[in-house]
Amino acid sequence: MAGSVWLQVFNRLFHGQVFHKEENKELYGKCKRQACPVNFYRSEMDTPSCLKCPPHSTAKSVGATICTCVSGHYRTPGEGPQVACTRPPSAPQNISFSLSGTQLSLQWKPPKDSGGRRDVSYNVECAQCQGIAPDEGLCQPCGAAVHFSPGTKGLTLPAIQIDGLEPYANYTFRVEAKNGVSDLDPSGSPSATLSLSTGHAEPLSGLSLSLVKRGPRRLELSWAGSRPRSPGVNLSYELHVLNQEEERHQMVPEPRVLLTELQPDTTYVVRVRTLTPLGPGPFSPDHEFRTSPPLSKGLSGGEIVAVVFGLMLALALILGFLIVRTRRRTQKQKRQRECPSDGGDREDKLWLKPYVDLQAYEDPAQGALDFARELDPTWLTVDTVIGEGEFGEVYRGILRIPGHDCFTVAIKTLKASSPDGHWWNFLREATIMSQFNHEHILHLEGVVTKRKPIMIITEFMENGALDAFLRAQEEQLAPGQLVSMLQGIASGMSHLSDHRYVHRDLAARNILVSQNLCCKVSDFGLTRLLDNDRDGTYETQGGKIPIRWTAPEAIAHRVFTSASDVWSFGVVMWEVLSFGDKPYGDMSNQEVMKSIEDGYRLPPPVDCPAPLYDLMKCCWAYDRTCRPRFRQLQTQLEQLLDSPHTLRTIANFDPRVTLRLPSVSGSDGIPYRSVSEWLESIRMKRYILHFRSAGLDTMECVLELTAEDLKQMGITQAGHQKRILCSIQGFKD
Repeated sequence: MAGSVWLQVFNRLFHGQVFHKEENKELYGKCKRQACPVNFYRSEMDTPSCLKCPPHSTAKSVGATICTCVSGHYRTPGEGPQVACTRPPSAPQNISFSLSGTQLSLQWKPPKDSGGRRDVSYNVECAQCQGIAPDEGLCQPCGAAVHFSPGTKGLTLPAIQIDGLEPYANYTFRVEAKNGVSDLDPSGSPSATLSLSTGHAEPLSGLSLSLVKRGPRRLELSWAGSRPRSPGVNLSYELHVLNQEEERHQMVPEPRVLLTELQPDTTYVVRVRTLTPLGPGPFSPDHEFRTSPPLSKGLSGGEIVAVVFGLMLALALILGFLIVRTRRRTQKQKRQRECPSDGGDREDKLWLKPYVDLQAYEDPAQGALDFARELDPTWLTVDTVIGEGEFGEVYRGILRIPGHDCFTVAIKTLKASSPDGHWWNFLREATIMSQFNHEHILHLEGVVTKRKPIMIITEFMENGALDAFLRAQEEQLAPGQLVSMLQGIASGMSHLSDHRYVHRDLAARNILVSQNLCCKVSDFGLTRLLDNDRDGTYETQGGKIPIRWTAPEAIAHRVFTSASDVWSFGVVMWEVLSFGDKPYGDMSNQEVMKSIEDGYRLPPPVDCPAPLYDLMKCCWAYDRTCRPRFRQLQTQLEQLLDSPHTLRTIANFDPRVTLRLPSVSGSDGIPYRSVSEWLESIRMKRYILHFRSAGLDTMECVLELTAEDLKQMGITQAGHQKRILCSIQGFKD
């Protein structure tokens, strides 16, 4: 049709014929109204020509008046047919943050793909979670106390300021990228997430104290302490109280304290800081508080009434105590008359849980199931490898038991190629763990025995093995925190000892640490039940012994008792106070055994509190009957926690104690071949570069060093200077 029209126009022009006006309108109108081909369109009939479809749009039929957008691309309602179709942007990139006090700054990079538009904006969502990852616990939207600047919707810049976060809480932030067509996409807007823990989140100026009440010899103070919302986070506070004559250090569990035994009419300077598993927070500014003047000697009528009432109350308490004690004594005598053969051991036999070994079972799997819960493997989601065990790999995973909340667990697997003996030992460890229920012993969740691979599922300990954790946190933990960790280990070992078990492999590598620094005894591969004899001993039938942690009688005679575990606990104390150092340094096992028999004991770690080193030496008594029991160790560590000022006294370093034997010593009476060997032996290897920079390359060069020399070398800590100078003096003596 179109060809015939243009043919008429050509013929007329060729023959010199002239168009009339009406004929022109008719012929050109016919040209304009011809249908557009595929992928072309004409939105209005008077448009002179067809237009090609804009990008990301198509016209699949002839005569289209508009090009439709291809899949995943859109036009906004206000955009005409001549506008190219666009798509939503991709997710924001590289979210980062910086946390300062209670203020958080989030930054990110624009999406890699803007979708072909320039109107990209961002929305930010905030959620507070029980776990550090959104799938690890219940998350709730952040409350009204959290403030966002400039806002949470329609942000044009890739950054936001957030204030008002809770301390010691876990947050997840979701950053969503949008443009003009995002709302038209049914799949939603792409986003990126960031999870973080706020830690201290205290104002940088620290806490602020206020006076509640005062008296001649006491001050009651309080402060606005930040309390964590996340479960399992323990907080305490450290108080420094000073005047011209004394200095106090006091630990309190709540943001309130009553200071007693003060001097009347005296000004005290007080400051406080928060102690958490993440370390201490900033100190508050110094606050001055003054006790009131002394009271007059005479007592008022109200005070006399209070004294009389107090005496009557004390008398009533004493009478009540005597009555209760008499009743208990009578009941005890009655029980002894009824059961004279049992004596005083009957009560112990009632609460001690009998141990059943897998040797009584032909099928080890059935023996394990009599004590441990069989779990359905479909309840487990295996995540990432977190370690290598004796029998196979150890994974982090999620346990979802129907009708219960899901939680993170550790999954120990048994290699399919393992021989039967490994299978028996693998399930035996689960049987032992299942018979303990204590807050400082690793908890068994269950086993999988009916399908391969066979698995042991335990609670998940976020900070992993104690030795590696200590090395990563070197000198970042306060002495009180270290003592609390040791007290937990002693508590768990006391529970084992009370039930007549010997661990045989107690070491920092076999202690696991949770997120809130709770230590739990684990790895029961060498644990043995004590025979029910007077000494309670277990004799091994060969096998490897961890020499550096093992008591001398256990090395020499293969006889293990709770007392040999106490020796190992002393070495664990040394590991904790030295932040994961290797006991006995580079000495060989033969050198360790010989030196112990010769009376050698590990020297105190750097800055080790004297009471803790005294406990270590008690644990290392050569005569096992002279070593303390775990119950006594637990009690003494608890007393140190209640009296933290006793930890300020540092153990003296004996310059005669070394980690080297004379067989590898140097010459001229100096028992070291090099400066680095000497510094390592006194646990000062951190200063090797200081000595090298000062040109002190031989032992002869260090003999005349003074405290001023060490200071000029950059060794400024008084305790470290003292240890180095004491060792040098030992060479001269």
